[in-house]
Amino acid sequence: MSLVSLVSLVSLVSLVSLVSPVSPVSPVSPVSPVSPVSPVSPVSPVSPVSPVSPVSPVSPVSPMWLMRPMHPVQPGR
Repeated sequence: MSLVSLVSLVSLVSLVSLVSPVSPVSPVSPVSPVSPVSPVSPVSPVSPVSPVSPVSPVSPVSPMWLMRPMHPVQPGR
């Protein structure tokens, strides 16, 4: 699907450039490269793996908190 859209965009750009070889057509070109960036979006799901990491350190913090107050309270008394 992405290939078809790219081909259609390229064909459209070629036709436009041939029909109106004016400078204004230049800015339209930069918009084309933005399309290929779309398929890169699926890579975003890899980000969710990052937030999972912070959860790991939170686990050890829980037992440490319980051990900290418990330890001094028992030997203190």
